[in-house]
Amino acid sequence: MTARLWDIETGVCRHVLQGHTDTVSCVVYSPQGDQIATGSYDKTVRLWSIGTGACINILKGHWGFILAVAYSPQGDQLASASYDKTLRLWDVKSGECRHSLTGHSVVDDIVYSPTVNQLISCSIDFTLRIWDTETGSCKNTLTGHSDCVKRVAHSPQDDQITSVSNDRTVRVWDVSTGECRHTFVGHGAKVSSVAYSPGGDQIASGDWGGTVKVWDVRSGGCLWTFTGHTNWVNKIVYSPQGDLVVSASYDKSVRIWDVSSGQCRAVIQDFQDRVNSVAWMVASGVNYLVAVCEDGVMGAWQVQHDGSRCDVSMRWMPTKGVLDVEDATIQDVQGLSHLNSMLLKQRGARTKQEGHYNGKPKTSSTN
Repeated sequence: MTARLWDIETGVCRHVLQGHTDTVSCVVYSPQGDQIATGSYDKTVRLWSIGTGACINILKGHWGFILAVAYSPQGDQLASASYDKTLRLWDVKSGECRHSLTGHSVVDDIVYSPTVNQLISCSIDFTLRIWDTETGSCKNTLTGHSDCVKRVAHSPQDDQITSVSNDRTVRVWDVSTGECRHTFVGHGAKVSSVAYSPGGDQIASGDWGGTVKVWDVRSGGCLWTFTGHTNWVNKIVYSPQGDLVVSASYDKSVRIWDVSSGQCRAVIQDFQDRVNSVAWMVASGVNYLVAVCEDGVMGAWQVQHDGSRCDVSMRWMPTKGVLDVEDATIQDVQGLSHLNSMLLKQRGARTKQEGHYNGKPKTSSTN
């Protein structure tokens, strides 16, 4: 029932966002980077200050679970999708609901157009819809899939959208006309994830069988088929430079693929449970790969790729410690850096100055 803000370079938890009364199902940053929106099974959306971790506003109106949230490119509007079969468009400043959008069944994913006042949604009713965010009207309904549409992605050039479905296909749509430009066939299982390359010339998709495919947007041809995962590929992301594709899987691993050579550059297997999500971050000129597991463990890895080799090194994995000790003391620890002191304290270890090393702390967890 919480969300947490982590320092990407150190792994220190900055804020714990508490207030939801049920599972937090989705989270998104505002474009300006000053807010976070969370959606929950408690049927509310909460807006949080990144600086203080305080709840700024609670958006109420849905009567079903919140399944997805998204900020508009300008950050002045927020969209939410609910199990109640509606989408709501909220004024971020006032918290008022501008529009309640109906027509879909349950919506699995939503994404704003990068430049135009449009919202795209995909549903278990086999369709996608393009909404005018100013009027709340449906501009177009895209049909062609023969099963639930699970994910949707918008091209960086804002001229097309791509959807993936349980019908094992990937479809590319023209935003202005609603026509289907390409139907990519070749996945042997339900397609569960999709991402555009930063340049918009490639699309990567992953399926329930563990296969990742890379498609050429212009020709519609399949460039690569990556195999190695043994379970559902839940998330796919391109590196900021567009030279790598990263896949997170329920087989408890993350794989890094080179889209130029088609080789698997690295396999990260530091997980004890299914990997739910993965994301790239750039801090101080360094590329970090962040992954989170179903058991609550998350971590960051530094990635260096020069075309010929790919070096991956763990930076932190703070949620679970390696050593858990009861009825014990840690003595004569010297020379701890500020980061290590913060991480020890975060895991429950206490300092002698706090008066707990004289007795027996209940639990201390360290790396």
